[in-house]
Amino acid sequence: MIWFLMIWALATLGFFALASSMSKHQKQIFSKELTLQQTRLATTIGWLLLIVSLFICLTQGHWSTEISYWVGVISFAALFVGLCLSYFEQKIRNIAVSVLLIFISSLTLHLI
Repeated sequence: MIWFLMIWALATLGFFALASSMSKHQKQIFSKELTLQQTRLATTIGWLLLIVSLFICLTQGHWSTEISYWVGVISFAALFVGLCLSYFEQKIRNIAVSVLLIFISSLTLHLI
């Protein structure tokens, strides 16, 4: 369960960052559009977080099963981000901070 939470939290943060790179979601999250540099930074961070979540997942077992596991986790993360953007757009920042805390706590428990 801790392993799932760690991968899910990283992927969710990555999807939040990718959503922040789209002008429609920038207006939802920040109430304004970001500059071109901020948009590129959000895109880069989003992809990096997704790639890191894949690499972390691949270190835990056979590549074939771990890629399937990762695809399932990112599907759940994308669904979560989509629902948050649809129904809780005023609370996105609080949700993102909560997901970050989930990642930190699951990483800590995994390393113990």
